[in-house]
Amino acid sequence: MNFLNRYLLLAMSVIVASWLPIDITSALGAGAEHDKLIEGAKKEGRLVLYTGMETEEAGIFTKEFTKKYPFVKTDVFRSAGEKVQARFIVEHRANTHLADVFQTSIVQVYQLKNLGMLAKYISEEATAFPEGFRDPLGHWTTFYQIPYVIGYNTRQVAAKDVPGSYEDLLHPKWKGLISLETEEYQWFYQVLQIMGRDKGLEFMKKFAAQNLQMRKGHTLLAQLVAAGESAIATVVYSNRVERMKATGAPIEWVRFKGPTITVINAISIPDKAPHPNAARLFVNFALSKEGQGLLRAQRRVPGRPDVSPDPPSLTQGLKLYPARPEGMIENYNDTVARFDEIFNRGK
Repeated sequence: MNFLNRYLLLAMSVIVASWLPIDITSALGAGAEHDKLIEGAKKEGRLVLYTGMETEEAGIFTKEFTKKYPFVKTDVFRSAGEKVQARFIVEHRANTHLADVFQTSIVQVYQLKNLGMLAKYISEEATAFPEGFRDPLGHWTTFYQIPYVIGYNTRQVAAKDVPGSYEDLLHPKWKGLISLETEEYQWFYQVLQIMGRDKGLEFMKKFAAQNLQMRKGHTLLAQLVAAGESAIATVVYSNRVERMKATGAPIEWVRFKGPTITVINAISIPDKAPHPNAARLFVNFALSKEGQGLLRAQRRVPGRPDVSPDPPSLTQGLKLYPARPEGMIENYNDTVARFDEIFNRGK
Protein backbone atom coordinates (compact mmCIF):
# COMPACT_ATOMS: atom_id res chain seq x y z
CA MET A 1 0.00 0.00 0.00
CA ASN A 2 1.53 3.32 -1.09
CA PHE A 3 1.64 6.49 0.99
CA LEU A 4 -1.41 8.08 -0.69
CA ASN A 5 -3.61 5.03 -0.07
CA ARG A 6 -2.53 4.89 3.58
CA TYR A 7 -3.33 8.56 3.99
CA LEU A 8 -6.79 8.14 2.45
CA LEU A 9 -7.52 5.10 4.64
CA LEU A 10 -6.49 6.98 7.78
CA ALA A 11 -8.59 10.00 6.79
CA MET A 12 -11.65 7.82 6.15
CA SER A 13 -11.29 6.10 9.54
CA VAL A 14 -11.14 9.47 11.29
CA ILE A 15 -14.25 10.65 9.42
CA VAL A 16 -16.18 7.48 10.24
CA ALA A 17 -15.21 7.70 13.92
CA SER A 18 -16.40 11.31 14.00
CA TRP A 19 -19.82 10.21 12.72
CA LEU A 20 -20.29 7.68 15.53
CA PRO A 21 -22.37 8.84 18.52
CA ILE A 22 -20.31 9.58 21.61
CA ASP A 23 -21.94 6.77 23.60
CA ILE A 24 -20.98 4.25 20.90
CA THR A 25 -17.36 5.38 20.81
CA SER A 26 -17.30 5.29 24.60
CA ALA A 27 -18.74 1.79 24.52
CA LEU A 28 -16.02 0.72 22.08
CA GLY A 29 -13.39 2.08 24.45
CA ALA A 30 -15.03 0.41 27.44
CA GLY A 31 -15.19 -2.87 25.51
CA ALA A 32 -11.47 -2.73 24.79
CA GLU A 33 -10.72 -2.00 28.44
CA HIS A 34 -12.94 -4.90 29.51
CA ASP A 35 -11.10 -7.25 27.14
CA LYS A 36 -7.80 -6.19 28.73
CA LEU A 37 -9.18 -6.94 32.20
CA ILE A 38 -10.33 -10.36 31.02
CA GLU A 39 -6.93 -11.23 29.64
CA GLY A 40 -5.18 -9.98 32.76
CA ALA A 41 -7.57 -11.83 35.08
CA LYS A 42 -7.05 -15.06 33.14
CA LYS A 43 -3.33 -14.83 33.81
CA GLU A 44 -3.91 -14.03 37.50
CA GLY A 45 -6.54 -16.74 37.99
CA ARG A 46 -7.45 -15.77 41.53
CA LEU A 47 -9.38 -13.23 43.61
CA VAL A 48 -9.33 -12.70 47.39
CA LEU A 49 -12.26 -10.80 48.88
CA TYR A 50 -12.04 -9.18 52.32
CA THR A 51 -15.60 -8.41 53.36
CA GLY A 52 -18.00 -7.57 56.16
CA MET A 53 -20.89 -9.24 54.30
CA GLU A 54 -22.64 -12.20 55.85
CA THR A 55 -21.00 -15.51 54.89
CA GLU A 56 -24.01 -16.61 52.83
CA GLU A 57 -24.16 -13.31 50.95
CA ALA A 58 -20.44 -13.36 50.18
CA GLY A 59 -20.83 -16.93 48.94
CA ILE A 60 -23.64 -15.94 46.58
CA PHE A 61 -21.59 -13.09 45.13
CA THR A 62 -18.43 -15.09 44.57
CA LYS A 63 -20.43 -18.00 43.13
CA GLU A 64 -22.18 -15.78 40.59
CA PHE A 65 -18.92 -14.02 39.79
CA THR A 66 -17.14 -17.29 39.03
CA LYS A 67 -20.08 -18.39 36.87
CA LYS A 68 -19.45 -15.32 34.77
CA TYR A 69 -15.66 -15.59 34.94
CA PRO A 70 -14.87 -19.29 35.56
CA PHE A 71 -11.15 -18.73 35.08
CA VAL A 72 -10.95 -16.83 38.42
CA LYS A 73 -10.80 -18.86 41.63
CA THR A 74 -12.23 -16.92 44.59
CA ASP A 75 -11.38 -16.94 48.29
CA VAL A 76 -13.16 -14.98 51.03
CA PHE A 77 -12.11 -13.64 54.40
CA ARG A 78 -15.26 -12.58 56.20
CA SER A 79 -15.64 -10.97 59.64
CA ALA A 80 -17.00 -7.84 61.30
CA GLY A 81 -15.85 -4.70 59.49
CA GLU A 82 -13.49 -3.60 62.26
CA LYS A 83 -11.80 -7.02 62.32
CA VAL A 84 -11.47 -7.13 58.54
CA GLN A 85 -9.86 -3.70 58.62
CA ALA A 86 -7.52 -4.59 61.49
CA ARG A 87 -6.27 -7.72 59.73
CA PHE A 88 -5.79 -5.83 56.47
CA ILE A 89 -3.77 -3.05 58.15
CA VAL A 90 -1.52 -5.54 60.00
CA GLU A 91 -0.84 -7.43 56.77
CA HIS A 92 -0.24 -4.26 54.77
CA ARG A 93 2.29 -2.93 57.29
CA ALA A 94 4.05 -6.31 57.29
CA ASN A 95 4.28 -6.03 53.49
CA THR A 96 1.98 -9.05 53.16
CA HIS A 97 -0.61 -8.32 50.51
CA LEU A 98 -3.44 -10.83 50.17
CA ALA A 99 -6.65 -8.81 49.66
CA ASP A 100 -7.77 -7.90 46.15
CA VAL A 101 -11.08 -6.29 47.13
CA PHE A 102 -11.92 -4.61 50.44
CA GLN A 103 -15.63 -4.22 51.18
CA THR A 104 -17.01 -2.93 54.50
CA SER A 105 -18.55 0.15 56.06
CA ILE A 106 -17.51 3.46 54.52
CA VAL A 107 -15.90 4.42 57.84
CA GLN A 108 -13.31 1.63 57.60
CA VAL A 109 -12.86 2.16 53.86
CA TYR A 110 -12.32 5.88 54.29
CA GLN A 111 -9.77 5.30 57.05
CA LEU A 112 -7.80 3.06 54.67
CA LYS A 113 -8.01 5.79 52.04
CA ASN A 114 -6.53 8.27 54.53
CA LEU A 115 -3.71 5.81 55.25
CA GLY A 116 -2.90 5.64 51.53
CA MET A 117 -3.77 1.94 51.32
CA LEU A 118 -6.38 2.09 48.54
CA ALA A 119 -5.93 2.26 44.78
CA LYS A 120 -7.82 4.62 42.50
CA TYR A 121 -10.20 2.85 40.16
CA ILE A 122 -13.22 4.45 38.53
CA SER A 123 -15.37 1.52 37.47
CA GLU A 124 -17.21 1.54 34.16
CA GLU A 125 -20.37 1.26 36.31
CA ALA A 126 -19.57 4.23 38.57
CA THR A 127 -21.47 6.80 36.50
CA ALA A 128 -24.73 5.13 37.57
CA PHE A 129 -24.08 6.23 41.16
CA PRO A 130 -24.99 9.82 42.13
CA GLU A 131 -22.67 12.34 43.72
CA GLY A 132 -22.12 11.58 47.37
CA PHE A 133 -22.29 7.84 46.77
CA ARG A 134 -18.88 7.53 45.10
CA ASP A 135 -15.42 8.95 45.56
CA PRO A 136 -14.66 11.30 42.64
CA LEU A 137 -11.05 10.09 42.65
CA GLY A 138 -12.10 6.44 42.48
CA HIS A 139 -11.02 5.17 45.89
CA TRP A 140 -14.46 3.72 46.65
CA THR A 141 -18.03 3.36 45.42
CA THR A 142 -21.19 2.57 47.34
CA PHE A 143 -21.93 -1.17 47.34
CA TYR A 144 -25.16 -1.03 49.32
CA GLN A 145 -26.77 1.48 51.65
CA ILE A 146 -28.57 1.38 55.00
CA PRO A 147 -31.27 4.03 55.48
CA TYR A 148 -31.51 5.08 59.14
CA VAL A 149 -35.17 5.33 60.12
CA ILE A 150 -37.36 5.56 63.21
CA GLY A 151 -39.04 2.26 64.04
CA TYR A 152 -42.18 1.88 66.15
CA ASN A 153 -44.52 -0.77 67.52
CA THR A 154 -47.83 -0.55 65.65
CA ARG A 155 -49.78 -1.75 68.70
CA GLN A 156 -48.33 0.88 71.02
CA VAL A 157 -48.15 3.86 68.69
CA ALA A 158 -51.44 4.95 67.11
CA ALA A 159 -51.40 6.05 63.48
CA LYS A 160 -52.23 9.63 64.48
CA ASP A 161 -49.26 9.70 66.89
CA VAL A 162 -46.56 8.35 64.57
CA PRO A 163 -43.57 10.74 64.79
CA GLY A 164 -42.81 12.41 61.48
CA SER A 165 -39.41 13.79 62.51
CA TYR A 166 -36.79 13.50 65.22
CA GLU A 167 -38.22 16.64 66.85
CA ASP A 168 -41.52 14.80 67.36
CA LEU A 169 -39.69 12.41 69.68
CA LEU A 170 -39.43 15.24 72.24
CA HIS A 171 -43.15 15.01 73.06
CA PRO A 172 -43.65 14.25 76.78
CA LYS A 173 -45.81 11.19 76.03
CA TRP A 174 -42.75 9.33 74.70
CA LYS A 175 -40.68 9.75 77.86
CA GLY A 176 -39.19 6.40 78.88
CA LEU A 177 -40.54 4.67 75.77
CA ILE A 178 -37.74 5.37 73.27
CA SER A 179 -34.57 3.33 72.72
CA LEU A 180 -31.23 4.47 71.26
CA GLU A 181 -28.10 2.53 70.32
CA THR A 182 -25.25 3.10 72.78
CA GLU A 183 -22.74 3.98 70.02
CA GLU A 184 -24.94 5.85 67.56
CA TYR A 185 -22.09 8.14 66.55
CA GLN A 186 -22.78 8.32 62.81
CA TRP A 187 -26.41 9.27 63.39
CA PHE A 188 -25.39 11.85 66.00
CA TYR A 189 -22.84 13.51 63.73
CA GLN A 190 -25.06 13.55 60.64
CA VAL A 191 -28.09 14.96 62.50
CA LEU A 192 -25.87 17.82 63.69
CA GLN A 193 -24.87 18.44 60.07
CA ILE A 194 -28.50 18.51 58.93
CA MET A 195 -29.84 20.63 61.81
CA GLY A 196 -26.77 22.78 62.28
CA ARG A 197 -24.39 22.19 65.18
CA ASP A 198 -25.94 24.53 67.77
CA LYS A 199 -29.54 23.58 67.04
CA GLY A 200 -28.53 19.93 66.79
CA LEU A 201 -26.79 19.88 70.18
CA GLU A 202 -29.77 21.62 71.75
CA PHE A 203 -32.04 18.92 70.31
CA MET A 204 -29.76 16.12 71.53
CA LYS A 205 -29.76 17.44 75.12
CA LYS A 206 -33.56 17.67 75.14
CA PHE A 207 -33.78 14.23 73.60
CA ALA A 208 -31.52 12.70 76.26
CA ALA A 209 -33.91 14.07 78.89
CA GLN A 210 -36.56 11.68 77.53
CA ASN A 211 -35.14 8.93 79.76
CA LEU A 212 -33.97 6.85 76.82
CA GLN A 213 -33.41 3.09 76.89
CA MET A 214 -29.77 2.78 75.81
CA ARG A 215 -29.15 -0.61 74.18
CA LYS A 216 -26.36 -2.17 72.11
CA GLY A 217 -27.11 -3.30 68.55
CA HIS A 218 -29.62 -2.27 65.91
CA THR A 219 -30.98 -5.80 65.56
CA LEU A 220 -31.72 -5.86 69.28
CA LEU A 221 -33.47 -2.48 69.06
CA ALA A 222 -35.77 -3.74 66.30
CA GLN A 223 -36.50 -6.89 68.29
CA LEU A 224 -37.34 -4.87 71.41
CA VAL A 225 -39.77 -2.72 69.43
CA ALA A 226 -41.44 -5.77 67.90
CA ALA A 227 -41.71 -7.35 71.35
CA GLY A 228 -43.29 -4.21 72.79
CA GLU A 229 -40.47 -3.60 75.28
CA SER A 230 -39.75 -0.30 73.53
CA ALA A 231 -42.45 1.67 71.74
CA ILE A 232 -40.01 3.52 69.49
CA ALA A 233 -36.42 2.98 68.34
CA THR A 234 -34.60 6.11 67.20
CA VAL A 235 -32.56 4.28 64.57
CA VAL A 236 -33.38 0.96 62.92
CA TYR A 237 -32.60 -0.40 59.47
CA SER A 238 -35.63 -0.11 57.20
CA ASN A 239 -34.86 -3.31 55.27
CA ARG A 240 -34.69 -5.27 58.54
CA VAL A 241 -38.06 -3.86 59.56
CA GLU A 242 -39.53 -5.02 56.25
CA ARG A 243 -38.22 -8.53 56.86
CA MET A 244 -39.80 -8.56 60.32
CA LYS A 245 -43.10 -7.23 58.98
CA ALA A 246 -43.17 -10.11 56.51
CA THR A 247 -43.23 -12.54 59.46
CA GLY A 248 -46.14 -10.70 61.09
CA ALA A 249 -44.17 -8.63 63.62
CA PRO A 250 -46.03 -5.47 64.79
CA ILE A 251 -43.34 -3.07 63.65
CA GLU A 252 -43.21 -0.24 61.10
CA TRP A 253 -40.79 2.49 60.09
CA VAL A 254 -41.20 6.23 59.49
CA ARG A 255 -40.84 7.77 56.04
CA PHE A 256 -39.42 11.24 56.57
CA LYS A 257 -40.40 14.16 54.36
CA GLY A 258 -37.01 15.70 55.05
CA PRO A 259 -33.53 14.13 54.68
CA THR A 260 -33.23 10.43 55.51
CA ILE A 261 -29.72 9.60 56.65
CA THR A 262 -28.41 6.60 54.73
CA VAL A 263 -25.17 4.92 55.73
CA ILE A 264 -22.84 3.71 52.99
CA ASN A 265 -21.27 0.29 52.71
CA ALA A 266 -18.45 0.67 50.19
CA ILE A 267 -16.32 -1.43 47.88
CA SER A 268 -12.69 -0.63 47.05
CA ILE A 269 -9.43 -2.06 45.76
CA PRO A 270 -6.24 -2.11 47.89
CA ASP A 271 -3.23 -0.32 46.46
CA LYS A 272 -1.16 -3.52 46.59
CA ALA A 273 -3.82 -5.94 45.34
CA PRO A 274 -1.95 -9.02 44.03
CA HIS A 275 -4.62 -9.67 41.38
CA PRO A 276 -5.63 -6.17 40.22
CA ASN A 277 -7.35 -7.21 36.99
CA ALA A 278 -9.55 -9.77 38.77
CA ALA A 279 -10.24 -7.14 41.43
CA ARG A 280 -11.47 -4.64 38.84
CA LEU A 281 -13.62 -7.29 37.19
CA PHE A 282 -15.21 -8.08 40.57
CA VAL A 283 -15.86 -4.41 41.38
CA ASN A 284 -17.44 -3.91 37.95
CA PHE A 285 -19.63 -6.98 38.55
CA ALA A 286 -20.61 -5.88 42.08
CA LEU A 287 -21.65 -2.42 40.85
CA SER A 288 -23.44 -3.60 37.71
CA LYS A 289 -27.21 -4.05 37.50
CA GLU A 290 -26.62 -7.79 37.72
CA GLY A 291 -24.54 -7.53 40.88
CA GLN A 292 -26.80 -4.97 42.50
CA GLY A 293 -29.73 -7.24 41.68
CA LEU A 294 -28.11 -9.92 43.87
CA LEU A 295 -28.22 -7.44 46.74
CA ARG A 296 -31.89 -6.82 46.06
CA ALA A 297 -32.55 -10.57 46.22
CA GLN A 298 -30.84 -10.63 49.64
CA ARG A 299 -33.15 -7.80 50.80
CA ARG A 300 -30.31 -5.31 50.91
CA VAL A 301 -30.79 -1.75 49.64
CA PRO A 302 -28.67 -1.42 46.47
CA GLY A 303 -26.43 1.60 46.19
CA ARG A 304 -27.31 1.91 42.53
CA PRO A 305 -30.46 4.05 42.10
CA ASP A 306 -31.63 2.32 38.92
CA VAL A 307 -31.94 -0.99 40.80
CA SER A 308 -34.91 -0.75 43.14
CA PRO A 309 -34.80 -2.50 46.53
CA ASP A 310 -37.39 -5.04 47.63
CA PRO A 311 -39.84 -3.52 48.34
CA PRO A 312 -39.25 -0.33 46.28
CA SER A 313 -40.71 1.78 49.12
CA LEU A 314 -37.40 1.35 50.96
CA THR A 315 -36.08 4.27 48.91
CA GLN A 316 -39.05 5.45 46.85
CA GLY A 317 -39.92 9.07 47.61
CA LEU A 318 -37.14 9.44 50.21
CA LYS A 319 -34.57 12.25 50.17
CA LEU A 320 -31.57 10.08 50.84
CA TYR A 321 -28.77 11.90 52.64
CA PRO A 322 -25.48 9.98 52.20
CA ALA A 323 -23.65 9.78 55.51
CA ARG A 324 -20.23 10.79 54.20
CA PRO A 325 -17.55 9.96 56.76
CA GLU A 326 -15.01 12.73 56.17
CA GLY A 327 -16.08 15.17 58.88
CA MET A 328 -16.98 12.50 61.40
CA ILE A 329 -13.61 10.79 61.12
CA GLU A 330 -11.73 14.08 61.34
CA ASN A 331 -13.77 14.95 64.44
CA TYR A 332 -14.24 11.40 65.70
CA ASN A 333 -12.94 11.88 69.24
CA ASP A 334 -15.04 15.00 69.74
CA THR A 335 -18.12 13.26 68.28
CA VAL A 336 -17.75 10.27 70.61
CA ALA A 337 -17.05 12.48 73.63
CA ARG A 338 -20.09 14.67 72.93
CA PHE A 339 -22.38 11.70 72.36
CA ASP A 340 -21.22 9.87 75.50
CA GLU A 341 -21.46 13.04 77.57
CA ILE A 342 -25.05 13.61 76.49
CA PHE A 343 -26.41 10.06 76.31
CA ASN A 344 -24.13 7.65 78.19
CA ARG A 345 -23.11 9.71 81.21
CA GLY A 346 -24.01 7.76 84.33
CA LYS A 347 -25.37 4.83 82.30
